[in-house]
Amino acid sequence: MEKFPQIGTVEDPALFRDCNRNLLLSYEIAPIDGGGNAILAFSDVVYYEQNPNNVHEGLRDSKYPVRPWDFTEILGSDRTDRWSSQHSPRRFWTISFNDWMVEIVFSGVELVQESREEIAPDAGLLNY
Repeated sequence: MEKFPQIGTVEDPALFRDCNRNLLLSYEIAPIDGGGNAILAFSDVVYYEQNPNNVHEGLRDSKYPVRPWDFTEILGSDRTDRWSSQHSPRRFWTISFNDWMVEIVFSGVELVQESREEIAPDAGLLNY
C-alpha cells in the first residue's frame, strides 16, 4: 500500500468528484508528519461513500475493517469483485477521520499536493 502523510485529528476532509470518475480528497496532515494539507487524486472511481462515523464510537460497528485516522485497504471484498475485470482491477479502501469515514472503490491513487500551510481541507481543495 502507498505511504501518504498521516491523517490529522482535528479537521474534516473535503471531497470533489468530477464526471470523469476522478475524485480528489483533501485532508489535514498530522503534526507528526509536519502538519499542513494533502490532496490525493483517485482515478477511475466506481463507488464512494462518505458517512458520519465517529472514530471513538462508530468504527467498531463498521461492516469493514477501519483504523482510526488511517487508510485501510480491504482485500477480497464483494465491492472490488463487483466492479473488477481483467483489464481494470479495482481497490477498496476505508479512510477514517474524526467524524467521517470514506469508502472508495478505485483503480489508482496518487498524492498530487502536499503543503505545510495550515489551511482547512476545503480551502486547500479550492486553492488546488
